[in-house]
Amino acid sequence: MNAGWFGVPARTWLMATLAGIGVGIVYALSPLTVWFALGMYALVHYAVQDLDDTERRQVTILLVVAIAFRTIAVAVLFVTTNHEQVPFGRFFGDEEFYLRHSIWLRNIAVGIPVHTSDFAFAFDTLSWTSYLYVLAFLQVLVGPAPYGAHLFGAALYLTAAVVLFRTARPVFGRASSLMGLTVLLYLPSLFAWSISALKEPLYFLATACAIALTVKLARDRRLRIRLIVLAALVVLVSAIGTIRDGGAVLAGGGILAGLAGAWIVRRPWAAAALVVLLPIAAGLTLRVPRTQIRAYNLLQSAARLHRAFIETPGWVYTLLDQRFYDDGQAITDMRFDEAARYVVRAAERYVTVPLPWEAKSPAAVAYLPEQVVWYVLVALLPIGLLFSLRRDVVLTMILCGVTAVSASAIALLNGNVGSLVRLRVLAIPYLTWLSMVGLCELLARASQHRESAVGVAQGFSPPRSTGQQA
Repeated sequence: MNAGWFGVPARTWLMATLAGIGVGIVYALSPLTVWFALGMYALVHYAVQDLDDTERRQVTILLVVAIAFRTIAVAVLFVTTNHEQVPFGRFFGDEEFYLRHSIWLRNIAVGIPVHTSDFAFAFDTLSWTSYLYVLAFLQVLVGPAPYGAHLFGAALYLTAAVVLFRTARPVFGRASSLMGLTVLLYLPSLFAWSISALKEPLYFLATACAIALTVKLARDRRLRIRLIVLAALVVLVSAIGTIRDGGAVLAGGGILAGLAGAWIVRRPWAAAALVVLLPIAAGLTLRVPRTQIRAYNLLQSAARLHRAFIETPGWVYTLLDQRFYDDGQAITDMRFDEAARYVVRAAERYVTVPLPWEAKSPAAVAYLPEQVVWYVLVALLPIGLLFSLRRDVVLTMILCGVTAVSASAIALLNGNVGSLVRLRVLAIPYLTWLSMVGLCELLARASQHRESAVGVAQGFSPPRSTGQQA
């Protein structure tokens, strides 16, 4: 083989040249594809650091396959879109709003003339979110990228999944963390939203980083580091509020609820006092007329929003008594027992909807396997919570707090099955880790029971093991 230049074989020079030309062509067609590839290489490297060889291979395979599937999905969208009829393809209808508005903002920023109506719609505050400006800035750097926006969303989502994996792995162990990562990467609804051009991936990443920062704040005893982390956490939670309306309340409230829960769980006397004093305090508080009015106003506002969901197209479900659907003004006269039934139904239907036997459309039937997975996750949650508290109270309660706050808001306000399925993904990424701990504990104890039975049959008793070794 010829030596080539500088002692490098000519074949190596040829391959490097062809690779450079290929990357250049891809970059000219879609700059974000190249940046996505570089970012995913760095993400995989970050995900597997400090892991042993076996686990490193497992995590690498999970991530590489997940990245490949998402890249293929975006490529298929591009190939199957008739660009003579539409400017770009989309997975979900709402994506057109984000892509068009971000391109208008980008054109205004770089001085490209836009139609007067487009200029007005670009700054419409009705559906404003800071994610529009993130997409616009991205396209200022690389040019219009309606398909690159999907890869950008995938990168945000995958990074969030890895952040949670790296946060949970030292606490929950190898098996449950790998299972949790697998659910986040491959559950169909999560997969679908991970490749969207919507705000969900950015919201998920920001919330995952807030959880990781909170855990760092609770564990690090250095005052300087804690002050820096606290400042970063405050900024991040504030930013979450600009991504989704009420996002700061959901994320910040969930984190504060988790920290308060961790403080109580670590102090048995406080937990016992809470059980005794909370009903008394709630009763005394609700006896105050002003407090009663505020509480009822909040429930009535939630009920009105729920009733508005009932009037949207699609498959809907009800939470209120029938008289409130017959006459919306009757909500102002909601009695205590009616409000209680509303809250109980909201919690129950958040978990059970859509019931398998209610599936009518092909899409609903196709969703049934994932609904079964959802039921399994919910059933495993109490078991996982019990054993997760034995491993790390802070992370467990933070995950519980974020899940509970997000789920409560969605359960009370929703009434459309499609919207519920979409918004339920706000809670699934957090409760999954606890459910997988429960699954690993059950599997470990089943294995221990089997080994004990075999040992008794053979005349000896095997050593005991615990699920925490999984």
